Amino acid sequence: MHLMKKDIYNLVTVTDGKTDSAAIIKVLSDMKAGRLKCDLKLLNYYEEVPVCYSSKITDVDADSIEMAVHEHQALIIKHDNSTLIKSTHFHNELGVHCYAAYVSVNKKTAILHNFAYAHIRAERREAVRVKIHGTMPVTFCYDNVAINGTMIDLSGNGVSFHSALVPATDNDQPGFLQFTLNGTPVEVPGSFVRTINQNDGQNICMLQMRPDRKSDTLIGQFIYQRQVEIIMQLKEGHVLE
Repeated sequence: MHLMKKDIYNLVTVTDGKTDSAAIIKVLSDMKAGRLKCDLKLLNYYEEVPVCYSSKITDVDADSIEMAVHEHQALIIKHDNSTLIKSTHFHNELGVHCYAAYVSVNKKTAILHNFAYAHIRAERREAVRVKIHGTMPVTFCYDNVAINGTMIDLSGNGVSFHSALVPATDNDQPGFLQFTLNGTPVEVPGSFVRTINQNDGQNICMLQMRPDRKSDTLIGQFIYQRQVEIIMQLKEGHVLE
């Protein structure tokens, strides 16, 4: 399931919009001047995968900053027209959300403005989650019942999939998940978490997993492979398609 904006961050008002923005600009200005150590990292998500690189401030204006950014970050900022900034110097170590006024992938430059504090919710996840491309069958089995579906995304400790059927059971129902990764069958113990009903007759089933060492290695390799593919897409500019 795609990360929605509300799953990634939520805006926070500390004093008021104008005062908060001025406080953020002050921190960034102090970094540019060397009064604070520059520990800035920019964060975006593409197909569930975090894209996060360190960045340097090259100029500070009254209400915007110019930054030297990694080319991968520039690509996705241009795609999203926004980014999240992380630094230990922001109020209560909150993140900052901002929009892009200008982005050049070739120059590896971004001008950012409209700053606001934000809780970065997606970072609270225990594991990186990747979206599944193509059709990957998955089955959840419990009490001689088999719920078949098509996987949506996968992490080291959870999975979600589309299914026409909904498990007729309470939350935390234990069972086994069966699917195949890179030609290798995987069976891991798991438990049903909840179902999200959709208008098209398909349902999204969300489950937790408790993989053993072998399964955990296979899942980890698959997730790493997907991360590499995502970065290659970014590098090749396919994120803009």
